[in-house]
Amino acid sequence: MGLSPDRETGYRPARMKLIDRYLLRTLLVPLTYCLAAFTMIYVVYDLFDHLPDFIEARTQWPDAIRYYVYLIPSVLILIVPIALLLAVLYSLSQLTKNNELTAMRASGVSLYRLLIPFALVGLMFSMTVLWINERVGPSSALWCNQFLQRERNKDDLDVHITRYQPLVNELEHRYWIVEQFNTLTFDMEGVELRQERPDGTFLVKYEAERAQWLDGQWWFHQVDIQEFDPGSEPVGGPKHVSHMVLDFITETPKDFLNEMRYNQEFMSAQEIAEFVRTRPQIGSDTEARYRTDFHYRLAMPWASLVVTLLGIPMGSATGRKGAFVGIFLSIAMFFSYYVAITFGLALGKNETLSPWLAGWLPNILFATLGLTLVFRMR
Repeated sequence: MGLSPDRETGYRPARMKLIDRYLLRTLLVPLTYCLAAFTMIYVVYDLFDHLPDFIEARTQWPDAIRYYVYLIPSVLILIVPIALLLAVLYSLSQLTKNNELTAMRASGVSLYRLLIPFALVGLMFSMTVLWINERVGPSSALWCNQFLQRERNKDDLDVHITRYQPLVNELEHRYWIVEQFNTLTFDMEGVELRQERPDGTFLVKYEAERAQWLDGQWWFHQVDIQEFDPGSEPVGGPKHVSHMVLDFITETPKDFLNEMRYNQEFMSAQEIAEFVRTRPQIGSDTEARYRTDFHYRLAMPWASLVVTLLGIPMGSATGRKGAFVGIFLSIAMFFSYYVAITFGLALGKNETLSPWLAGWLPNILFATLGLTLVFRMR
């Protein structure tokens, strides 16, 4: 017995699955080539930029390859949207030029239903880039930055040492002073950690010769522990222990790096939110900068979906009116989108716009434009 047509759409589910697979293949093949091409272009560009440093430092080829493996996740947020836009343009222009979309519609399939696979690919890449941008990208970018510093300063033993590094966690009433902090290994020397009560009186103070970050916890070595009564007066003398794990501490090495005003490209949105939450004393201008970057990091991965919505109508127009017009308009919109992002960031950081609006407004505007053009397609 044959398959019955779907009552609403009037086409057979098996036929639609076949069409979906064909459309996905039509898109994913050029997308694979575009991703590979733009990744290679970025790697070659970066290699020419840093080749003198690698030659001077006599960097080994395995180390250089490892550097580029770490570099790629941090730049996918730039590579994926342009690769996806060009792939959508090419695939839809070919389908339109060869009258394949017309034939599919003549068989009873809605134009909007045909475009669903393209939109789903854009959505999938947005969610993937969002995950990478939160979980992998910042740490990869930080590793690459430290690698370049290490290669440029191989003879300087102190290149990763920061002296007298403070850290304040006002919400949990903890105050750190570190004589030396290694930004590469996260080892500390000369550590003083003071825990206070909510009313501001001293509770306990730890003074350690060294501290290490091991297995997600701080290990203190050669520690003097001094407890205090509610009046901040010492209770007896300090107690000495050789080693101890401070498993109640929520601060991580990344908090120290953030406190050193590392570039926010090394911070995930979650880390930026935690940075602002644990520092209620920061000024409004600093808070505006961090909150704007927080929304920017959440909004940017959705560029893949936005450019897909822009590329769908332009790709269809390219097949009918010629490649030049569609490609020119799409590339112009793409760069206009990134100009709007840069402009929004500037307005958010100088407190002209609210941080969430500064981060999300370009997505809202261009996604609305893309949807409008899609619904006007014939």
